[in-house]
Amino acid sequence: MTSEVDSEADNTPFCGPYEQNAAGDLSSRIKSVARNAMVLGAGWGAASVGLTAASAFALGTLRIRSASYLPPIVRTCSKFLLGLQGIDVEIVNPEFLAGRKPRLVFLNHTSQLDMFLMGSIFPSYGTTLFKREILFVPFFGWAIFAFDVPTINRKNLAKAIASLERVASLVTERAATVFISPEGTRSRDGKLGPFKKGPFHLAAQLDATIVVAVIRGAKECQPMGQLVASPGLVRIELVAEIPTKDFTAENVDAKCAEVRAIFARELGEE
Repeated sequence: MTSEVDSEADNTPFCGPYEQNAAGDLSSRIKSVARNAMVLGAGWGAASVGLTAASAFALGTLRIRSASYLPPIVRTCSKFLLGLQGIDVEIVNPEFLAGRKPRLVFLNHTSQLDMFLMGSIFPSYGTTLFKREILFVPFFGWAIFAFDVPTINRKNLAKAIASLERVASLVTERAATVFISPEGTRSRDGKLGPFKKGPFHLAAQLDATIVVAVIRGAKECQPMGQLVASPGLVRIELVAEIPTKDFTAENVDAKCAEVRAIFARELGEE
């Protein structure tokens, strides 16, 4: 279930696995995990069939208008898979994603759930920048290729720059919203990692808005190494909008530190 929250009216501090708020012996929790694993396996099977069909359609139509029907597919699959795992999502300040305009949405990355959480709030003409390795994930990677979603080869500087230039053209020409994790990879300990400079070089090329999106509760519901998520509540807090008009190649380091400081403050990691 996905719900919207008024940041001023909301006073619900809890987010994370529901089992933290309820008593339960080890046996019942093991049974719950096993049941969730079977349900999720069935759900992944259904989603894989859907992704394969959508991928075939995209390639069969030579990707014509794929940018317009990709977001509804992403939202539907993401909400479906989150629901199967018992993950409820609250969105704070959803108006930051209202309308169609050039945006870069920066998110912290602590859990495998982040991909679906991002997908659950995909706006019209939304896209993302995945690492190239995602192409080798069965079904999901095929869909990324079929819909021509941008990927980045982090081991090849020239290709990485070309990927960023392509994303810049998408933002400018389509007024697209692009989701990026400035950490570049998932945090292993759940804490905010160092930020890559690539997203800020991209921001310096654009007349766009950076939306700071803080994800809470995801790492508690599915930390690194946990195959199946624990049912719980995750909050996506859209906490700031930052214009990029004063971003330049010369002040990338300062802007990177400035944006990271916002995340650190919101996450209590200053």
